Amino acid sequence: MAKARSVQTSEREPSDVEARIVSAIASAGPRNVAEVSRITRVHAETVRYKINKRFGRLGFRFHAEVDIGKLGLVLHQGVLNFARGYGTISQQVLRALNEVGYLTYFAKVLPQGHFVAYFMLPDGRTSEYEAFLTRLRERGILAAFSVNEVVASRHKTMDSRFFNFKSGIWEIPWSEVRSLAPAPLLSEKRRGPVEFDYQDLLITKELQVDARQHLTSIAKKLKLNQKVLEYHYRTHVQGRGLVPSYRIRWAQDITKKLVHSVATTRLTFRGLGHAEYSRAQAAVSRIPFLWAEERLQDDTYIATMYIPLTEVVHVLNYINEAVPEVGEGVEMSFVNPSCVASFTIPYNMYHNGRWRFSAEDMEEELLKTSTIPVQK
Repeated sequence: MAKARSVQTSEREPSDVEARIVSAIASAGPRNVAEVSRITRVHAETVRYKINKRFGRLGFRFHAEVDIGKLGLVLHQGVLNFARGYGTISQQVLRALNEVGYLTYFAKVLPQGHFVAYFMLPDGRTSEYEAFLTRLRERGILAAFSVNEVVASRHKTMDSRFFNFKSGIWEIPWSEVRSLAPAPLLSEKRRGPVEFDYQDLLITKELQVDARQHLTSIAKKLKLNQKVLEYHYRTHVQGRGLVPSYRIRWAQDITKKLVHSVATTRLTFRGLGHAEYSRAQAAVSRIPFLWAEERLQDDTYIATMYIPLTEVVHVLNYINEAVPEVGEGVEMSFVNPSCVASFTIPYNMYHNGRWRFSAEDMEEELLKTSTIPVQK
C-alpha cells in the first residue's frame, strides 16, 4: 500500500499558500500557529511544518520587531572612519562598542570604505555620545565620524508575492512593481517609555534572535522559571506592545549559482527637496528586495536592500526611470559580507532599573574590552 501523503507536502496545495503564511506571520508571529492558520485558512499542521522546516531550508529568518521607543531608546545612525593603522582591528573595536556602547549594527560599505553603524541610545543622550566618539578620535582610534538621529525608520518584511517558493528564487515582473501602491515612511512619534524590567529585555532579545523559539526553550536558556517567564511575556512583552510585529526575511547564503547569490546594497539620497524625496521614497518602497529604510534628522534618506545579483541592474534601471531627477543626489554602496554584524537591543546596558550611561565609563570599558593600542 502506498504511503499516504502528509498534509504539508500535498501537490494539490494552492500556489499561494506559502506566500499567505509569510504575510500572516508578520502580524501574528511564527509561534502563533493557530492564529496564522485562522488568518490563512491553512491547516495548522501545514503551517507548523512550513515554519519549522520548509522556510528554514529556503533561507527564511524570523525576527521580532521591537518598539524601542517604549524602552526609552532612540535609533541613531553613525558613519565611522577609522584612523590609519586601525583597519585590521576595526571590527574588534566595533564589537566592543556593542558590549559597552549601545552599538546594534555595523557594516563596512564599499567602495567608500567607511563603516556605517547604528546605535540605540537612551533618549536625550545624543550630544554626550558625540562627546564619547570625539574622545575616540582624540585618542587616535577614529579619523572622523558623524552621528545622526533617525527620525523615521521601517524594517520591511518580505514581499512574498514575487518569490517562487518552489524554485527558491525571485521572479519580478517590473511592470507590476511600478503599479504597486507606495508605502509612505512616516516620522516617528516620540512616546514615553512603558514599564519594563530586565527580564522583559532578555525575552525580547531572544525573540529578536529567532522568533520561532518556544517559551520553554527561552526559559531554559535564560535559566528563568517558566511560569515567571510566561507572565513577563504575556503581561509585559505582549501586553505593553514591546513586540508589535515580526520581520520575515529571505537571507540566502552566497552559493555557486548566480541566481541564488545576493548583494546587500545601500542607496543614500542626500540634498533632496520635499517633492524629490517623496518620489524617491515612494519608488523605493515598492521594491520587493527592500529590507530597511530610514530618514535622518538632516533629511538624508537611506534604503538597504538584499538584491539577487541577477536583479541589480533591473533595480537601478527601475529607480532611474522612477526618479531620474535625483541624479548625483544618490550614492550606491555595497556591504562587505565579511565586515558586518547585527546585534539585539542593548540589554546589557540596563542596570538597576535604568539605562547605564557615562561617556567616561564607556571609554574606559571600551579600552579594557578591546585591548587596543591607543595614544595617550
